[in-house]
Amino acid sequence: MARHEFGAGIADYVVKPSDGLWGIAPGVTVTFYDASAGGTQYADLLDAGSTAITSVTADAYGLLPRFFGPDGISGMWADAGGSTRAWIEAHNAGSSEAAAGSVRDWLNVRDFGAVGDNVTDDTAAIQAALAAAPMGGIVYLPAGAYRTSAPLTIPPAVTLQGTHTNLMTVPGLTDPPCYIRPLASFVGAAVIMLVDAATGGYSTISAEHRILNVMIDGQDLPAGTPVDGLSAKGNIQNVGLRDFTVRQCTGNGIYCGENVGINPYSWRLHRVMLDNCHGHGLSVQIMTDLTLIDVQAIGCFANGFNIINAANSQAIGCRAEWNGNNGYQVTGDWATGTGSGGMLFSGCSTDRNGFNGMLIDAVGNGPIQVENLHTRRDGRNGGAGGGGYAGLKVDTAGVPVVVGMVTCYPGTDDNGTQTNSPQYGVRVANSAYVSVASGFLHANTAGWSDGGGNAVLRRGLNIAERTGPTNDPVDAFAGPTDVAGNLNVGGYAAVASGQSGGQWNIWDGTAKALNLGSAGGGVAIKEGANARLGVSTLVGGTVTVANTSVTANTRVAPFRQAAGGTLGHLSVTKNPGVGFTITSSSNADTSTVAWVLYEPA
Repeated sequence: MARHEFGAGIADYVVKPSDGLWGIAPGVTVTFYDASAGGTQYADLLDAGSTAITSVTADAYGLLPRFFGPDGISGMWADAGGSTRAWIEAHNAGSSEAAAGSVRDWLNVRDFGAVGDNVTDDTAAIQAALAAAPMGGIVYLPAGAYRTSAPLTIPPAVTLQGTHTNLMTVPGLTDPPCYIRPLASFVGAAVIMLVDAATGGYSTISAEHRILNVMIDGQDLPAGTPVDGLSAKGNIQNVGLRDFTVRQCTGNGIYCGENVGINPYSWRLHRVMLDNCHGHGLSVQIMTDLTLIDVQAIGCFANGFNIINAANSQAIGCRAEWNGNNGYQVTGDWATGTGSGGMLFSGCSTDRNGFNGMLIDAVGNGPIQVENLHTRRDGRNGGAGGGGYAGLKVDTAGVPVVVGMVTCYPGTDDNGTQTNSPQYGVRVANSAYVSVASGFLHANTAGWSDGGGNAVLRRGLNIAERTGPTNDPVDAFAGPTDVAGNLNVGGYAAVASGQSGGQWNIWDGTAKALNLGSAGGGVAIKEGANARLGVSTLVGGTVTVANTSVTANTRVAPFRQAAGGTLGHLSVTKNPGVGFTITSSSNADTSTVAWVLYEPA
């Protein structure tokens, strides 16, 4: 029989790859048993140099060194002196003494010469592990600081996995160092690159890459030379990023773009942090079926999220904070034909971005849907505020923009300095179709701003406004409410007053279809030139009234307002488009007559 290899690999700390990590303290002695409690200890072990041992000692990072178990044993219960034991499994098909050609699904970069000491250039070692990984394999980065001098390229269907990723860098944090940190001498377009099949020379489509629990720390990259954290160009499909952080890279945090007319497709990002990158946090150009869940862009120099055509995509629970330009910018041509479409933003938020919290200026026919957008303190504008910026701004948008709920809350910097911003809560100008159903909009100058030039702008019934600072706001809760299209109300609608700029239709078939139910209630019709109500005086028993609104079907109803002369019976003769003549049967009738014009429905 053959001995199986343990240690120096993530497989020694998990029951299954999805079950989580079992950690131990540095320097702890670990023994091994055939049962989860009690049982018999395995004492027939060999270290990496084939010396007999009965236990192993964790290194400075709490990791086990490479060793071999007893003959034929592929799994053991590890005991580190705690209250429970953990099951570990061998990560190779056999020891170095087994037949040549055995393949490990988990490859530890330390086995390929990586050091992770924050000094040594580990580029070649990590790339060698990535190149050696089979499709479906995992390249594991034990805790450490891995320096690189050139881009790392992940092949299709290979996972790069670390032990931990920090969402923020916290002074004095006790977590062990666990990141890829490019050297100041780094040369290349991105710290990690995904390339298409033609560029990478792959025999299959470039797809199914995974990056899990990995942080890229670009603080040593030379300023002025743009280096992205992760770059992908071309036909690269179904990439998954989870617990992935990019901080202080001199380019974009993540960039996805075109190569030979083809773009990446159908990516999934979960719990991704893009922190203080010098370009955009996330820059996407034509990415169909993109899913963003709990992705945050903070402190990036350009836009937090720069999205150019992401048809059939969704962003859920994402955050854009303290970015230099817009928190989110939905821009570019989203097309109008086959394969085009819009995007859903749900439960997303902004805070203190330099320009707008969210700017939509895209063109195309696919609707951009925004549900439950929470904006706060945007429009910083270098501390000056103003600038026409808003929590949500739609400007020259050709795409339909449909907004469910949006809120805006103004403010200053965290220390109370600078100017209160944004200037507007929602600002819409020169756009094709924008509908905002509800919201609470508190901004420095105006909660709601119609900049003009809009083909269709619909404001919902439940939008409240405030202006001024947060500690002394001015309420404008009774502002005008505009409703276009159909408003269907079950039961009845009771309003204190109302106005209409368009036609009213009452389709009820009862005799009291229009009912003025209070004593003293009446109907008022404006008089004047070409009006539908007026008075005239008979001269010699007749009077001609000029009124271009008269049609062939108009019903003219004359009645005597004040008697004069010898009274007669009144009749009407119409001249469509010109007016009508009222004639009395008495030539001596000089009465003042009133008239009302009706049209058949």
